[in-house]
Amino acid sequence: MLGVIITVVAFLVAIGILVAIHEYGHFWVAKKLGVKVLRFSIGMGKPLWKKKFGKDDTEFVLAVFPIGGYVSMLNEQEGEVDESEKHRAFNRQPIWKRSLIVLAGPAFNFLFAFIIYWGIAVWGVTGPKAVISQLEPDSIAAQAGLVRDLEIISVEGWRTPTWSAVFQEMLPGVVSRSSVNLRAIDGSGIIQDYVLDFSSLNIDRVMRHPRPFDALGIYLTNLPAVVGEVVKASPAETAGLQPGDRLISFGEKNINHWSQIGRYLEDKANKKTKLLIERDGERINLIITPREVVYEGRKYGQIGIAPNPDLITSTFEKVDNQFGLFEAVGYSLHRTWVVSYVTLRAVGLIITGEMSISNISGPVTIAVVAGKSASIGPVQFILFLALVSISLGILNLLPIPILDGGHLFYYIIEAIKGSPVSETVEAIGQRIGIAMLVMLMLIAFYNDIVRLAA
Repeated sequence: MLGVIITVVAFLVAIGILVAIHEYGHFWVAKKLGVKVLRFSIGMGKPLWKKKFGKDDTEFVLAVFPIGGYVSMLNEQEGEVDESEKHRAFNRQPIWKRSLIVLAGPAFNFLFAFIIYWGIAVWGVTGPKAVISQLEPDSIAAQAGLVRDLEIISVEGWRTPTWSAVFQEMLPGVVSRSSVNLRAIDGSGIIQDYVLDFSSLNIDRVMRHPRPFDALGIYLTNLPAVVGEVVKASPAETAGLQPGDRLISFGEKNINHWSQIGRYLEDKANKKTKLLIERDGERINLIITPREVVYEGRKYGQIGIAPNPDLITSTFEKVDNQFGLFEAVGYSLHRTWVVSYVTLRAVGLIITGEMSISNISGPVTIAVVAGKSASIGPVQFILFLALVSISLGILNLLPIPILDGGHLFYYIIEAIKGSPVSETVEAIGQRIGIAMLVMLMLIAFYNDIVRLAA
């Protein structure tokens, strides 16, 4: 019950903050450019609270539905305007002013993310040191020449003391399937450069993998493939597996690390597969049929075993990833750009079909992630806000009618043809925009339900 409460509160707080930031951008720029603001609403629907402020008696509202908000400005297209105030009507403003007001919402989302990244960079984040514990043979990492015990010190010129920083800097290369340059140091202090080629990478698999580094062939702990526990009534128990068994091979693939088991099971759901184990010095052949499970809308095989954590032969060394006041400015601009690029690139991959539409998340998934991040700690929750703020900014810039990007598209047409688009065209555009958003929300809700049911 407590978990549900945390999830709901975290979601409402997150959405409230992000909507307020976005709408405040529209409000602030409109006021600065001399446009009269009639209402500033956080939430949609029936007002729960409202109060008027300022010389313009702008009405501030908290409404019943927390998803969304709006800023209502004086506009002759929405009602009669007194002659003395027509110069303050939004529709009377030149294109550049209207464009700035529309752009301000997404811009404030990006600015908010930048401020968060700057503050976190100055504060510093502690994480596992980026030392390779184990590698998958013939993986992308192994083919690049990386070996065990190397410490990755930079990726694409940006220092990466923690694994979180490493993956963050690799992401642009992953989503664009290009090469990534990294620098590593060995135990003797020798520094060497490496190139990871992601051209053959299955992007969808990496982005949806619960442990993305596994998909790259890098394991963060050295955990032998020895069974620590067998789940009752599982495929493993049916096949005859016992605690203490060491897995040698699965099908045609050799196993030398626990994380390889999960990778080899990905496409083996409901398929009989040979399993070679070692028990008390003797090698035994078994037949096992992994059962089907669904994670993030994708089917996986599962056999029902758990490792023995006492067998971990490597330990995480914790290090700080921290920047100075001015150094953090450049880093935060870079991080905002990286997250924006990866998000926009992911949208493009979904449109082209290279990434599954099951990657689209709705409010339920956002609420669950908000709750999880809040449970971990304030830093993770704040970083979650930055990520969603950037996503919100990008979504609103898409050229879909009724979104900010759709309005900007109309203004571009107006600038080219010398007159606004007709009311008929605008009305049709609104219907198309609403239909597109409804379809997007239906997909998102469906994916949310599938994730909850998994």
